[in-house]
Amino acid sequence: MEDVENLEKRLRPRGEVSIIGCGRLGVRVAMNLMEVHRGGPEKIYLFDEAKIERNDIIHRRLGGKVGEYKVKFLERFYSERVVGIPKNIKVDNLHMIKGDVAIICIAGGDTLPTRLMIIDYCKKRGIKTIGTDGVFGIDEKVKVSDAKYARGPARYLKLKEEGHTVVGTGKHIKDGEPITPYILDEIGKKMTIECLKVLHSIYR
Repeated sequence: MEDVENLEKRLRPRGEVSIIGCGRLGVRVAMNLMEVHRGGPEKIYLFDEAKIERNDIIHRRLGGKVGEYKVKFLERFYSERVVGIPKNIKVDNLHMIKGDVAIICIAGGDTLPTRLMIIDYCKKRGIKTIGTDGVFGIDEKVKVSDAKYARGPARYLKLKEEGHTVVGTGKHIKDGEPITPYILDEIGKKMTIECLKVLHSIYR
């Protein structure tokens, strides 16, 4: 039987993850992945050009300062593992996405074209993608599915092939329900689980 020391050496961080968008959801996923011990990603790349505002309660609660770049706050939090890039992913900088998994947490306005662009780019390069399928809801069950079969907002991606995992409540903004911290916690948790499953399948 192997000794504990050798087993511990094998359970080290491996692989890389890109998180695209570090708002209320992205910051939760980033913190979850940073806290994984005896495993998880070796490097986490964060993309978001937004700065912390007064209503970014979770960032401030975690120690972020108003006016500080969200990604640089998280990099400061754990610089050995996190690389904060204060840019939004667009058509001219898709090449910046790297790693084994890309977690898409962008929000606000019509994000559909950007999501599709990211998914297509990653698929061609063998990067697994995880996104959302509705973040609204007061007392909703958070589900994990493939976007091809999604019934919430992710269905508008109109993906014809399997492979893009989505997590969410299935609720739209038109349903008139708020975005609640406990729902975001659950979505962030399940996104983290899906990410860790991918890393485990690659590096076990």
